[in-house]
Order: sequence, then structure tokens, then C-alpha cells
Amino acid sequence: MKKVFSWLTGDLFKAIGGVIDDIFTNDEERQLAKNKILEVILFQSNRLLDHQAEIIKEEARGNWLQKSWRPILMLAFGFIVIYAKFIAVAFGLPNATLEPDFWELLRLGIGGYVVGRSAEKIAKDVLNNVEFKRKK
Repeated sequence: MKKVFSWLTGDLFKAIGGVIDDIFTNDEERQLAKNKILEVILFQSNRLLDHQAEIIKEEARGNWLQKSWRPILMLAFGFIVIYAKFIAVAFGLPNATLEPDFWELLRLGIGGYVVGRSAEKIAKDVLNNVEFKRKK
């Protein structure tokens, strides 16, 4: 999520800023346009986080399986890694190699499970700390 957020506020905003600099000749108009675009980007990012939070809230209201499937899945992934890397090696048990797709799936699961909360906090901090210059 951090990559998405940095792309939205970094590279994308710089590219848009370059276009604005080419279109507008007045510094005040340039800054106003940049501020409005940043405001839209941050608003949409916040909406995305709100939708993600709603999904989590709805799952929390559900039954135990709806609440627990992600932690259960991550525990299963953890067991697979521990078995493949430690238990099978230590006791000479049959071992299957873990495919790159498995590691990608594990990375995606950890990213969605752990980084989601961090992204919510980052978005709130950015929205609270960014000063928008308003035309008076």
C-alpha cells in the first residue's frame, strides 16, 4: 500500500505538476490547480481506505469463520514455511520446494493483512498535515 500511496502522491503528482506548469502561466493559478488536484487524489485515497475499513467491519460482524479466515490462512502459510525450511530438513522428511508463486501469495497476504492498518494511519496523518493554499 505504501508503494501505491507514494505513487499517488509522488510520481503521479510530479507528472501532473509538470503538465500544469506548461498550461498555466500565472504562479497563483499553477499553485491553485496543483492544490486542487492533490486534494482530489487524497480524497479518493481516503475513500478507498474507508471502503476497505467497511469490508473489515462487515467481516467482524459475521460469524467466526468470516472473522478468522485470514489469520487461519496466515497460520497455515507459516506452518508450510516452517515445515519446508526447518522440520523437513532437520528430520529428513519429504520436502516440496516452495514455488515463487507461493512466496508472492505469502507476500500479498502479509501486505494486505499487516500494511492495511499502516496505510490508514498514513492517510490520516497526511490529510491532517497537508496545508492547502486556498484562493481568498
